[in-house]
Amino acid sequence: MKKSLFILIILLTAALVGVSGCLGGGDDADSNTTNNTTEPPVSEPDNSSNESGQSNATIITTFNASVVTVNPLPAGFTHLATRSVNANTEGIGVLEAYIGYRNMLTYDNANVYLAAYRCTSKTADECIQDMISSHASKYGSDSNVSTVTINGHEATLLEATTVDTPQQGRYILVWSNWSGDQYDDSFLIVVNGQVNYSVIKELAEASNL
Repeated sequence: MKKSLFILIILLTAALVGVSGCLGGGDDADSNTTNNTTEPPVSEPDNSSNESGQSNATIITTFNASVVTVNPLPAGFTHLATRSVNANTEGIGVLEAYIGYRNMLTYDNANVYLAAYRCTSKTADECIQDMISSHASKYGSDSNVSTVTINGHEATLLEATTVDTPQQGRYILVWSNWSGDQYDDSFLIVVNGQVNYSVIKELAEASNL
């Protein structure tokens, strides 16, 4: 009787050990699945729009010369001067005399410009349409318009495919920014110069606008 009871205890113990082993194997499998899952880096920036529908680029709250100050400047750029200008005198196709600030820089002995204009009677997007129309009127079949992304914004790239480089440069990159209030003024951001597009894009991205 005692021998039978002893054998029964051994069998029950073996059964419990087997069940425990199965459960442990399941935990290991779940652990391996979790470890093999590809997760985005913690430091990866979030490029989604904020609640106001804008990108993560800098929202313009104070409009002065500091808006077009780029610090630090990308390698190869040298700052020359920042001045107040009117949009309609810059040869970029804006019809209104909107007040703006223009940062003049050089890159490989060529001038490059970063400007921001406060649009009042029109929105910045309407000004961009004026620029597209003016560009097409000026260059005809040599006017090429495309869309690129700059600092989370949908930007318009105007390219003159003429043989000779125009005075304002072969490329004009433009997009709209705002003050944070959808009923407030919008701002037109323009980068151009007699340099390659890669240089213009680099300055545009460094502006954080």
